[in-house]
Amino acid sequence: MRIVRRPSRRIIAGALYALLLLVGIAMPTSYIVQSPGPVLDVTGEINGTDILKVSGTDTYASDTDLLMTTVTATGNADHGVPGVVAVGALVSRNLQLVPVRALYPAEITSDQIRERNQMLMDFSQDTASAVAFETAGMEVSMTLTIAGVPEDSPAFGILEEGDVLKEIGTDDTKGFVTITTFMDLSGVLDAAPAGSDITLKIDRDGEEQTLTMTTRGFEPDTTGWVHPGSMLGVFVEVTDVVLPTNVDYVVEGIGGPSAGGMFTLAIYDAVTEGSLGGDATIAGTGAIAWDGEIDPIGGIRHKINGARDAGATDFIAPAPNCPETIGFEPDGLNIWSVRTIDEAIAVVEAVESGDTSSLTPCADVESTS
Repeated sequence: MRIVRRPSRRIIAGALYALLLLVGIAMPTSYIVQSPGPVLDVTGEINGTDILKVSGTDTYASDTDLLMTTVTATGNADHGVPGVVAVGALVSRNLQLVPVRALYPAEITSDQIRERNQMLMDFSQDTASAVAFETAGMEVSMTLTIAGVPEDSPAFGILEEGDVLKEIGTDDTKGFVTITTFMDLSGVLDAAPAGSDITLKIDRDGEEQTLTMTTRGFEPDTTGWVHPGSMLGVFVEVTDVVLPTNVDYVVEGIGGPSAGGMFTLAIYDAVTEGSLGGDATIAGTGAIAWDGEIDPIGGIRHKINGARDAGATDFIAPAPNCPETIGFEPDGLNIWSVRTIDEAIAVVEAVESGDTSSLTPCADVESTS
């Protein structure tokens, strides 16, 4: 008689556990894996076409390589990576596991994210062109319109949505300064201490009005730094931007605003004589604002690793991002803190000169949050 032995309950349970484990590691998780993304020399070419080309004005060749850095995300707003990928990220220094909902609200789809990132990329290119030309001394103009006045603003009840800013005056300006660009406005406000009385000439529904108000100061940022000068405390929309010449970009498959600072440097280098950074290879990141400030971005640890792997010796970082780099600095990469395009230009020029003693290393910038 043949005796057939049934598997023990322990063996069955073990087999079921193994099966469930295999299914589990293959199923999507609620995490995205971030890693260093492509690094592009914005002064170079893609398939024989300039990534960034200024036309219609005199331009100058440069030996400086200016690298924009990116982050690659595996997974998306609709679903995360498989479990096996998530586990792998836990044991890799170059990979970072991030909850999907820490990056994207539940109501936003992947298609909406891609559309938003493309809009931000387009905006960064427009802003970079305007800031670069104006910084180089070329003529730029735009219209600044009040887009909103919060109730806690010192301008509440004085300025209104739709007001077009025309001129600004303080005791120091000894008259009015015409507001042709955002830099015109911020230049006056940066020199006015918090609590200054200012006078604004505006266009409201086709009629010119003269208004007076008192400015307020800035709050400290995440590093404890306080922006100099004062602010109106309003939202401003920029339209009708007129540039002195054209800039064409060839950047496909990359979205977001974080290349704005490097675009600005490359355009500035193209329209000014000589090589801004000599023959150096300098990478960086940071969104560019209409007033020339360089704003913080995400994923800087991955970007500094990508920069070093691409051969950069120096990296330009927004000051608020600097605390994130401490302890993660790649060997051989100097990471410099900046807050404005003028400071970014100073970094590139200092690297070219070989004297970086006046620069602020990211390691010297600490977070207060």
